[in-house]
Amino acid sequence: MNPLQTVINRIAQASSVLILVQGSSGDGLSSGLALRAFFRKLEKDVALLSLEQVSERFKFLPGIEEIKSEVDLTKSFVIDVATKRSGLAELSYKKEDERLSVFLKPVSGHLTPQDVTFRSSGFPYDLVVVLGIGSFEQLGDFYAHHTDLFFETPVANIDFRATNENYGQINLVNLAATSCSEIILDLINEFESSLLDETIATQLLAGIIAETNSFQHIRTTPQTFIKASQLVSLGARQQDIIGNLYKTKSLGLLKLWGRVLARLNQEESLGLVHSAVNTNDIVRAGASMGDVDNIIKEMVLQLTFARLFVFFAEVSPQQTVVFCSTHLPLPLPDLFASFKPQIINSQTVKFSVSVGLSEAERQVLDLLRAEAAKLNLTA
Repeated sequence: MNPLQTVINRIAQASSVLILVQGSSGDGLSSGLALRAFFRKLEKDVALLSLEQVSERFKFLPGIEEIKSEVDLTKSFVIDVATKRSGLAELSYKKEDERLSVFLKPVSGHLTPQDVTFRSSGFPYDLVVVLGIGSFEQLGDFYAHHTDLFFETPVANIDFRATNENYGQINLVNLAATSCSEIILDLINEFESSLLDETIATQLLAGIIAETNSFQHIRTTPQTFIKASQLVSLGARQQDIIGNLYKTKSLGLLKLWGRVLARLNQEESLGLVHSAVNTNDIVRAGASMGDVDNIIKEMVLQLTFARLFVFFAEVSPQQTVVFCSTHLPLPLPDLFASFKPQIINSQTVKFSVSVGLSEAERQVLDLLRAEAAKLNLTA
């Protein structure tokens, strides 16, 4: 059985589903929202949890306000009573300061201690779907705090990146896709395409556009355009998506972009451009952290002469956030594994270094130069 059909069969059996995404990923958020809407049409209990703050850039997505930042995973304590012999006529309880008494009145005869057993219930979800997250490690604190969830509950791991570690009980990792949104569209088409509506179509098209940089990414395939065409025919609001993702830039972003260009450095032999801003630059520009996140996208879009892009943002005297994106065959997640990077898309990572700006620049750029030399990627 192929992985897509395996996921479909598991979804059909599930009654309560938890979906996990990263809030900085437009594709992750979009595919998660679409999958949640689809599950609701199937009358399943579903929660969509973002493992980080949702980026302001994607606040236009329909249904975004219902994304949760935390969920209750508490297990219940269960009291089982065998009632076949005596039946049960009435159940009541009395709560005191430090005690709860439960009263069970049988239909006939009497209940004995042997009729009562105790156990712990399972987690409140019988399926966990993880979208666009390559490993348990990338789940961060959520995985550390809820490790048992991933071993006691079936996990459907859905992704399109070759770096995915196939950590789920079910792994739907489609390397021919350019986004999780494409994979979710395939899933819904195979499961029950009549449940696709304008809202789900808009969510999925937004994910495809965000991940392919409006179909400009080198991995964009003819199938991507065919799927986008299907979504538009279903009523997906393409112009709204483009307007929100690409035609609205805050003043803070524009001011910060000016500082980035002023400090731009180039290493032609590696096709590398890098720049940095400090905390004062961010404050003076009136830029938000969402604006900081968008700088690497501007670098990739605007600096088309380069093949490797690095942006450093000092957020405190001893913490620097680093963004790295590349068109080169550099294994960025592996290269920066010690920093526990967040994978933003197939070619971009983000991570934090617990040092000041100058030291962060030295460490990161030295790693990149050494790796490029090892792989003979210098001109």
